[in-house]
Amino acid sequence: MASLLELRVSSYRSIDDELCLRFPANVPVVLIGENNAGKSNILRALDLTFGDSWPASHQPDDHEFFGREREQSGINIEADVVGVTSTDRRGNQTSVRRYRIQCPIPGQKSGTSFTMSTDDPSVTFPTREARAQLASVLVSADRRLSQTLSYASRFTFLSRVMRVFHESLTSDDSRVERLQNSFEEIVKIFREVESFEKFREHLTGEIQQLTGGLDYALEVDFSAYDPSQFFHALRVQAVEGGEVRSLDELGSGQEQLLALAFANAYARSFKDSGGLILLIDEPEAHLHPQAQRWLARKIRELASQGVQVVLTTHSPAFIDILGLSGLCVVRKDGNGGTYLTQLGRAELAEHCVKHGAEKATKENILPFYAAGATEELLAGFFARRVILVEGPTEAQAFPVYLRAVGLDTEKSGISILPVGGVASLARWWRLFTAFGIPTYVVWDNDVSADSKGVTRRELLELMGVSGEQREALLKSPGLHIEATFAIFGENFELTLRERLGADYSRWENEARSELAAQSKQLIARYAASKAVEQGLGALEEPFTLLADAVRKVGS
Repeated sequence: MASLLELRVSSYRSIDDELCLRFPANVPVVLIGENNAGKSNILRALDLTFGDSWPASHQPDDHEFFGREREQSGINIEADVVGVTSTDRRGNQTSVRRYRIQCPIPGQKSGTSFTMSTDDPSVTFPTREARAQLASVLVSADRRLSQTLSYASRFTFLSRVMRVFHESLTSDDSRVERLQNSFEEIVKIFREVESFEKFREHLTGEIQQLTGGLDYALEVDFSAYDPSQFFHALRVQAVEGGEVRSLDELGSGQEQLLALAFANAYARSFKDSGGLILLIDEPEAHLHPQAQRWLARKIRELASQGVQVVLTTHSPAFIDILGLSGLCVVRKDGNGGTYLTQLGRAELAEHCVKHGAEKATKENILPFYAAGATEELLAGFFARRVILVEGPTEAQAFPVYLRAVGLDTEKSGISILPVGGVASLARWWRLFTAFGIPTYVVWDNDVSADSKGVTRRELLELMGVSGEQREALLKSPGLHIEATFAIFGENFELTLRERLGADYSRWENEARSELAAQSKQLIARYAASKAVEQGLGALEEPFTLLADAVRKVGS
């Protein structure tokens, strides 16, 4: 089957230097990143290359050139493909290896060129027959169901389906004749309705009078079919409890889900007739978390069957560790240019081995991470920075303290992620840093969780600390704030009690009695809010240092 192997884009919209996107088999390509990072521009480049419009007919506006510099930068889009063939007029067939879009045309000041590379160097002009073997369908973020299931344009899903059905039906002349005869009988029944027949006659007479002086007259008739497109009478209806509903009665979430279900059905039905690239912009829009998870599973199933799916998302529900080779973190560099980070199994394993995980291999690396992945942890891929902490106590309390010293973690796009113990900190540090996400690590010297110090020693070595300094930090009962990590004494809560004295213990007791709070994290958050009300005191300096270190990590 025809499929896309790699896309390279430069000087297009927010993309400056060449961006390279790989398409691993049988997993969705998931583009994640901040708003305005350029994710949708990657979809646009794909749709321009494989969508309904002919690329050479596209005349880019100024904003489609990076930096709006039409005179200084030329758009270049290249797509490597496999399974596509081109046949010339003599019936000679050659394999297509690459499509290329350039604007302006090389050697000219304007125009768009669309060429291809094949096994035959003399064949460079793409034919519609070749391009039809690998096509894209774009499901935009504004996917009103009434638009998707209409004939508003030839590019809606319903129009596409109708054309496929029509081509199959008209391939049999006897079937066409039988259908026409049947429709003529239906029209006769329509014309038995007196009011309808009168209206038809009056309308026909008016049109003849109004257009009688023209070379071409118009005739109007009402029939149950369009002979040029037999399936134009096809309608898709929403039904609830056996009752047909207007599409306007549906909620936004229902519309989104049904539109995507229709797209999935289209992809499943016609994937064998040629390669299909399904482009989905923000599939989570208007969907509650359970519906997002269901849709994410369906999309993964669709990809496993050979449909190439590319989506943009802000939801961790669409991240699957086992499909990590399709995950692309999209960012902007200092010049405002879009770039991405995409890793395969081998590349991730190599990064982990380099940073102390000697047993990591390309075979075991993804199952290893998938076993411990949660949506809370996967949300770190959407962050500008990540703070890894041992448990939910620190995750609940840290945002309160940091906001008090001027670092609003939510506003700054910083995720504070509890990993479930000191033993898991190194694992998740390796994953996030592999994707270039600045990561700060916090733990304490609690010997009950790591009596021999093996895990904490590994963490310190990972942070670049060794020798005497490492051994001293392992034994230290104090609070240490460093450039890439922090150690909160022998125990996080104990350190806060020592710093704030009797007040902190009193606030903990208040949380237990007044709020009936029993969980450590809720007690810690309550105590943090009380400490902030009192002005932080002895905690102001360490948390100010911590905030400064987090801001700088990865810089």
